Amino acid sequence: MEQERRLGFILRMIHNNIKNIIRKSSPEGEKGPGTQLQRGILGYLYHHREQPVYQRDIEKEFRISRATATNTLQVMERNGFIVRKALDKDARLKRIQMTEEALQNHGQIEAHIDMMNRRMLQGLTRQETDELYRLLDVVMKNLEELDGELGDRTDGQLAGGP
Repeated sequence: MEQERRLGFILRMIHNNIKNIIRKSSPEGEKGPGTQLQRGILGYLYHHREQPVYQRDIEKEFRISRATATNTLQVMERNGFIVRKALDKDARLKRIQMTEEALQNHGQIEAHIDMMNRRMLQGLTRQETDELYRLLDVVMKNLEELDGELGDRTDGQLAGGP
């Protein structure tokens, strides 16, 4: 009897394959961001470099806690990928920007992401690609709704459960 396919498991396998390919295809000794979250943050900063980005934007975009964002940004700053500049009007609010070196190196990362995207969508028509993205958006919306229903609960019970 064939085991029922589970979406979460399939998505996890896809995620693991992507991480493995990134690891294998990155040049040896490359001094790039160490984690997938750091790479994602640099991509976000790259694509939003014409507008101010603050820690709360990172928290919202990547759906991470304040503590995770703070720790990740501190490591990125220490490693020379970003700078945080306090605003004159409110020193507590710090704009996050890529360093010049990180900005220059990011072009290679974008080319690699484009290649990975093309390979993942290889063999799909434009309509199938559009439908895939539409369906993934529905899955993401459903998960966000469930997350909101669960709130900050840590007891492991699902909403509506015993």
